[in-house]
Amino acid sequence: MMSMLDKNPLMIDIDVKQWANLHHVVLKGLREKRRIVVIHENGKVQNISHSHEAEVVNPIRKVTDPEVDAKKLFEANEKNVDLVMVLERSHVENYYNEVQSSWKVDEDLDEYMYRMYSLLDCYYPGIVAYPGPASRQFGLQWLLPGNVGYLQFKSVLESFADRGTAVVIAVFENKTELWTSLVLGVDEKGKVSLITSVKQGIVKKDWREEYQDINRWVDENYWKSGLAIYMDKKDFLEISSSKAPSYLFKGLCDKGSIIIDPSTESLKAFIAKYRLHELS
Repeated sequence: MMSMLDKNPLMIDIDVKQWANLHHVVLKGLREKRRIVVIHENGKVQNISHSHEAEVVNPIRKVTDPEVDAKKLFEANEKNVDLVMVLERSHVENYYNEVQSSWKVDEDLDEYMYRMYSLLDCYYPGIVAYPGPASRQFGLQWLLPGNVGYLQFKSVLESFADRGTAVVIAVFENKTELWTSLVLGVDEKGKVSLITSVKQGIVKKDWREEYQDINRWVDENYWKSGLAIYMDKKDFLEISSSKAPSYLFKGLCDKGSIIIDPSTESLKAFIAKYRLHELS
């Protein structure tokens, strides 16, 4: 499986506020979730705690069936919890030993992280999450609809981005102010080797009339823009929460709410496919 990230991607001049806005919409970390953690040894509970120091209702003293016990704890504490974790100490130790020993010096970071979290499910029922599975709850998880994850995002990038070019996504709060943006440089091997943000202040009056100034800025400072997508915050949030994001994206493109310029042949074909589907 080919990696999405280069071994040493250049991350430069990332706008902290823009990045935080993007992170809030599309990613959720384990630390942000209210969670009850049960640690046991062969069923005997060693520790039970709430990450946000809330009282644990109906705490258990013994683990008999990790999945059932986690569900009961979740239901008893539903108002104050997003996740219940039931961890058998020896299984957790074995998991970390395997993860650490499997690291390869020439392995790309995103591949290692993906493999690390996928491996969690191999330690069931020693490592249990409710709701589960553990691989979809631990670490950074995508908040986009349809259970979009690393593989799906990687597939989209590979399908629509031309190698040796930059992909630009810019979302505007109003006519001139960027709410979030992302510039990804895709190298000749198809890997992301540049991650940055669009500089605030390039647009002076109206992004719909001046978006080409951003393309020129990317061309002059990084790589040639191969794909650039411009939209306002309202449309971005609607797409992010939609159960049919592809159809909504296509519809907003047809209306002119979203501007794609420049585009790629693969993305043009994708949008055309949806037009033909609607006509048939």
